[in-house]
Amino acid sequence: MLYWILRILIMPFYRLFYHQKVFGKENLPKGENYIIVCNHFAKADAFAMSAIFRKKVYFLSKKEWFNKKGRAWLFHKLGAVPVDRDRADFTSMKNCLKILKKGGNLVIFPEGTRNKTGENLLPIKGGAAFIAFLAKTKIVPMAMNKRFRPFRRNYVYIGKPFDYSEYEGQKFTAELGDVMTEKIKEELLAARAEVLRIYGEKTKK
Repeated sequence: MLYWILRILIMPFYRLFYHQKVFGKENLPKGENYIIVCNHFAKADAFAMSAIFRKKVYFLSKKEWFNKKGRAWLFHKLGAVPVDRDRADFTSMKNCLKILKKGGNLVIFPEGTRNKTGENLLPIKGGAAFIAFLAKTKIVPMAMNKRFRPFRRNYVYIGKPFDYSEYEGQKFTAELGDVMTEKIKEELLAARAEVLRIYGEKTKK
């Protein structure tokens, strides 16, 4: 309930200051949950993702945001899932699997931190691939054109979903994890190339 109250209060202000144009919504899977992976520029990216979806979405967030009780309580209510970025955080992964099992959508920024240059993707972490493999769920690649700035239009592209069904039944190994993580990188780069193409076309007009 608190999530929806805050959404009603906050989103009008977000849309007033941050103007985003979303392409590729038709690629979102119908009637099923999924993991969204996206490049990451700033804190506002979480609001950008929330504004796209009508249903509540959940986010992996660094554990440092949960070091105070009041803030931790609020972030939990808003759908944030704490993760330790310095080690394999199995508690966080279990929480993500529970969210997906209950039909929730999960947003992961696989670069692991904000990309301050925005020119190229940072090294992709393997958590999203591992969770998708265990949950047997689809991954939807998304890309933002650039960092969101007040009163400036930004573009977001939603790519076609993919999954790891071809590896079903196999034992998860470090080598397989690398292959699946590379797939995420390829799809993110493709989505990034598409949103840049769209941006180039729109700015010529």
